[in-house]
Amino acid sequence: METFDSHWLALRRRVDHKSRSEDLVKILSEWWTSHAASRVIDLGSGTGSNLQYLAPRLSGQQDWTLIDHDPQLLREVRAPPGLIKLNSLVGDLATVDLSSIHNADVVTASALLDLVSAEWLKALANTCADARCAVLFSLTYDGTIEWTTHDMDPADSVVMAAINKHQHRDKGLGSALGPTASHFAEALLCDLGFQTWTAYSPWRLGPEDSELVSELVSGWQAAATEQMPDQKAEIWAWADRRRAMVASGNFELRVGHIDLLGLPSH
Repeated sequence: METFDSHWLALRRRVDHKSRSEDLVKILSEWWTSHAASRVIDLGSGTGSNLQYLAPRLSGQQDWTLIDHDPQLLREVRAPPGLIKLNSLVGDLATVDLSSIHNADVVTASALLDLVSAEWLKALANTCADARCAVLFSLTYDGTIEWTTHDMDPADSVVMAAINKHQHRDKGLGSALGPTASHFAEALLCDLGFQTWTAYSPWRLGPEDSELVSELVSGWQAAATEQMPDQKAEIWAWADRRRAMVASGNFELRVGHIDLLGLPSH
């Protein structure tokens, strides 16, 4: 499974939390209370950003199982205040036994679905349907990278196309769904009888996010170059221009994401 370091996860946490759909969480919270739910499985937990965001918005006793392939990231997880029991499971999502989902009321993940394959997601959706648990998948990348109109660069479209093609490469779970993941997941859940809701949850980034955006530009530079090595010079020149703009503090950037909630049929 693709690895992310704790510095990157820390950089994005504040933006992730302010971008997520509060409306979908309110619907989930009402369902959680009415069903006396208490058990959550969090897939690809990292350092616990999803836990930190979601747990305070759910009521009562909570029993969380956090699953990630990186034991160092899991060691950095800290429970937010409240009646929360934490269980950590070190395991690669490519091979982890999904049968534990049968003991869950909610399965959740953040910034994960665009990294997984259609086959893996089908297996997950079917397991969740069998378990009749709710699902909340937040911050799935939707393929949109938009600098403000006055910030347009002639190479933006070329680089974005390369990035989105690169998104479909194998990230450890087979050919990744990339920007199609959220819509694919919603269709799967609907076919399995879930009631679904989606909400846009874009990152809206500005000068206060300069360090995060610089990291994004470097990551996009690497991905686009790997996808189109014959255009390396153009891509690197684009990255230099974008980094200079970020350093100037005169920019705005929108990176598209989608949140998806699914509740099982009665």
